[in-house]
Amino acid sequence: MEGDRYQHLYSWYVLLSLLDEDSPFASAFIEHPDAGAADDVTLHPRPGAAVAQQYVQVKWHVDHRDLYTMERLTETVGRGRSLLQKLFTAWRTLREQGPVEVWLVSNWPAAPELGRYLQGRDWRLTEDFFVETPTGALKTARARWLEHLEVEWVVLRVFCADLRLRLGFASMAELEERVDERMRMHGLRQGPEPRAIALDAIREWIEVGGDAKRLDQAKLQAFIRDCGLLAPRTDTSGVGLWIHGWAKRKWRESPAVELDWTSHFDRDTRTVPTEAVWREHLLPELREARRRLSSRPAEAVIDFRGKVPLSVSLAVGACFPEVAGDRFRVEQPTRGETVLWRSDAKPTQRQLHGTEREGAPDAKDLLVVFQLTGDAKPDVERFLASHPQRFRVILVLEPDGVAHDGAVGSDGDAVAFAVLARELIRQARVRWRTATTHLIPYAPAGSCLFLGQRLNAMGPVVAYERAAAGGYVPFLTVETG
Repeated sequence: MEGDRYQHLYSWYVLLSLLDEDSPFASAFIEHPDAGAADDVTLHPRPGAAVAQQYVQVKWHVDHRDLYTMERLTETVGRGRSLLQKLFTAWRTLREQGPVEVWLVSNWPAAPELGRYLQGRDWRLTEDFFVETPTGALKTARARWLEHLEVEWVVLRVFCADLRLRLGFASMAELEERVDERMRMHGLRQGPEPRAIALDAIREWIEVGGDAKRLDQAKLQAFIRDCGLLAPRTDTSGVGLWIHGWAKRKWRESPAVELDWTSHFDRDTRTVPTEAVWREHLLPELREARRRLSSRPAEAVIDFRGKVPLSVSLAVGACFPEVAGDRFRVEQPTRGETVLWRSDAKPTQRQLHGTEREGAPDAKDLLVVFQLTGDAKPDVERFLASHPQRFRVILVLEPDGVAHDGAVGSDGDAVAFAVLARELIRQARVRWRTATTHLIPYAPAGSCLFLGQRLNAMGPVVAYERAAAGGYVPFLTVETG
């Protein structure tokens, strides 16, 4: 498993080079079907580019108990072929297509007897390997290679000229750092989650096979866009809105508006302000914040920061609706990575599924369970049991696949789910002719913020919070018009 991970990390590292505007390569292949042992990742040049095709074999070793020697390259296990034979066979087939380079990439270093003949700048065998009068280890190795491959010296020399031995390459952790650095250079997100998305895609391309394993710049860019791997733009000017709820924190840039509501919240006991406090004090403060921020430049986004309940994020979004042109940039922790999500991100192709369950025939209210990051059903069932005959219909909204902590992978996903949620809620309200919408959120704070921005013309929306003892209690009512 570590070997596969190392191979796929290196493949992703190579694929990212296709994004370079001056890259001499037009395309790449993952596990090329005609490359024999040198198939792990291949690079193919643009027409007229003065570079050879590259075919790479990646070898991972879990520890450093040994080194690569000239003899080890010819070792066989059982009736299998040696590493040198595999690379030679691949080279002999591939060279019919034109200039090629056959690469061996491994974290094991070369022993001195081999390393002295490897050029540090390009991993080629040095000229001394070919012209030096062979004695000692070199004499033995060259004779063994000729016999082992059953070729004449002239053929071996041509093969060795096309061979690249990139030995002593990065450890797993170092390769992850190199991948992150290359992703940063191309304006992509970095860290465990983005890397996992890329590696999952490589595994899927290999599984599907065929043309799915062939990548070019356009195909790679489409994948990056659709999977939300682009880093949010940070060059856009912003004005800060800080709201302190569960805790008070400070961020780098000073805010234009700061609201301290910590006296009304207690994280340990899950205490939240009453509906009266929200309506008479907190909501007017939020509306005043919107008025103060209305004079910001048209191109400026609102940099929202704060440790607040999900319902407050929903209410902030509703107070700064999308239809009014308000755009947010918000911190969102995602599986150990804190990224900036934008409310104007391009929606991905992710889907949101709605499941309806009919309730009391005479009821007038709609209950919506917006669950993206986990299963709220047990608490919802307890909540329904304590509110019999209250709801005309229960609508459960879930992402494609299954709700889990990584289901919302990017701001593009969050925007897509918010847009689809609004439409599914609207359709349910019309179909069942409900009056008030009750909303239980189980989603990232950024998703709740973006959904709140889109809850216009929905009438009153009652948002709920999870109580310390389990279950849900109504927290605030948002008038959406």
